[in-house]
Amino acid sequence: MTRSGTLPSRLTYRLLPEPDDLAAVFALLAAYRRMLVLLEEIRREQGLRANVVALIEHGYQRVRDETGLPARLVTLGIRDFAQRAAGFDPETVTSMPLDDKLFSVKGASEIALTTMNGRRTMPYRVEGYDGPWRELSSARLTIAGDALTIQVGVSVTAPQEETRMTENILTRVGRIIGGLSNAALEAVEDRNGLAVAEQALREIDAVIHEARLDLGKIKAEEHRLSARRGQLDGELRALPEKLSLALSNGREDLARAGIARQLDLESQIEAIDSSLADVAERHGAATKAMQAATAARRDAEHRIALLRKPPAKAADPLDGYGSEEATRTRQLEQSLRAIDRVTGTASSVADPSVEELDRLHRDDTIERRLAALKQGRPS
Repeated sequence: MTRSGTLPSRLTYRLLPEPDDLAAVFALLAAYRRMLVLLEEIRREQGLRANVVALIEHGYQRVRDETGLPARLVTLGIRDFAQRAAGFDPETVTSMPLDDKLFSVKGASEIALTTMNGRRTMPYRVEGYDGPWRELSSARLTIAGDALTIQVGVSVTAPQEETRMTENILTRVGRIIGGLSNAALEAVEDRNGLAVAEQALREIDAVIHEARLDLGKIKAEEHRLSARRGQLDGELRALPEKLSLALSNGREDLARAGIARQLDLESQIEAIDSSLADVAERHGAATKAMQAATAARRDAEHRIALLRKPPAKAADPLDGYGSEEATRTRQLEQSLRAIDRVTGTASSVADPSVEELDRLHRDDTIERRLAALKQGRPS
């Protein structure tokens, strides 16, 4: 709900997948349909109706084991299943719920979607707003033949904020390269052509500076996440021996606490891996933006150098091209060395009912792992 009390608007993204991307989404839908079949079986076996807590208690682990679906999609899917009428045909289902852990908008042209084989990045176009958003989930993926759409509930301010961010990082680079620099340099025949061209260079330099800062922050974030993952992984590897020692000394309470810590560590490592994948995509985009802006800078600088030569001297247009590159490279290295502070990652506010389901599953997993450990099986 927005502050005015109205429902969020429904924004539609039309994905433009490659054949491999489309196959990955079809595989995801097939696994999702398999989950619905399993949940229907469990509902009949256990005499359940729309009891979400009971469904996750009896079905979460079985669904995860038999389908391999991402954990968040299973949790959201159980809630989605509970809203459906009994006896529906899973083969007719062509959509599934999403949240910001399962998909994300990557700038002005790409969307990353979690599938059975990791995240797939696909181009998209915005098809506009077409009504209020009434879904329980924050987004929904729909497959109609070869057409893929993601519909999202957004307030009127969210797209504006995203547009401002995109202009600062991505669109501005393209605008400068494709428009401003060329327009300015084509005006060199005018009386103030040189001054206009030099102003274009200053605009390009400002874009390069922003791209350098962005790249430096991303590299710092990548370093911080990698270091933290190494710490958590080391602690996780040390836990099995400690759990065995606790059980051998009759300290089941310590073993239970150790298993709880084991689950926490696994969850944190999974989240960090997801963040690292996101950082890698952002790093690639920032690198391309900086390279493009720097290339435009070299081209503009060279053309101005030719303009400053005496008109009587005919010069080869490629003479000396790129001679400024060493200076630009040194400036880049200095900028990146200066950006060494650690940056934080954004957090999202989770749905309370989803958190309750996750806690229930966590407690159940602790007990099952403890039972397996007591029987001498690996946890």
